[in-house]
Amino acid sequence: MEFFKKIFSSKSKDYDKDEVEDIDQLTKMPVDEHFVFRFKENGGKFFYPEDMDSFASELLKLLKYLKKDRFSVIERSYLHFLEKLKVPCTTELTKDAVLLGGCESLIAEEGAVMTTSRQTKNFRNIDLPNTRVFIALSNQITLSKADALREINKKYEDYPSNIQTLSVFKKNKEGEVSENWFDTYLFLIEN
Repeated sequence: MEFFKKIFSSKSKDYDKDEVEDIDQLTKMPVDEHFVFRFKENGGKFFYPEDMDSFASELLKLLKYLKKDRFSVIERSYLHFLEKLKVPCTTELTKDAVLLGGCESLIAEEGAVMTTSRQTKNFRNIDLPNTRVFIALSNQITLSKADALREINKKYEDYPSNIQTLSVFKKNKEGEVSENWFDTYLFLIEN
């Protein structure tokens, strides 16, 4: 049961939705808590691994929970990293796979995950698997999309293309899934 608590919990304070309806309340929150609130509100699921051993262990438990035998990886650096941790992975990409990779930024105002061609190559979000697992560092949290784009501009000489944000991580009230819905898990690592 502890595994499921880790999926749906966060290390920051749990805010009641009614508590933060006021936009002033949101702007007073630390940016990381603001992101956590919005991400969870959008239906995203968190993991905060304490160390690399627990990180590998939680990845394996997540695979089992999702009833999959390996992660699909586009980014070569993650492929080598996962092999070192002995987490099964492949470069084969199918629509029903679980895609694991990085992201450029975590956007607090929207609770969104921003990716670029560095993570997704030339695939559009709708062409990639609906189940996504992101690995991010705590310093990737930005307040707004504009801040995230500024960070990309500072980080790269060769500006990446295919900049996209994912922010719909749950089904709508009728239980329907839109084409831009993603079952999203985030491993946030302190740095």
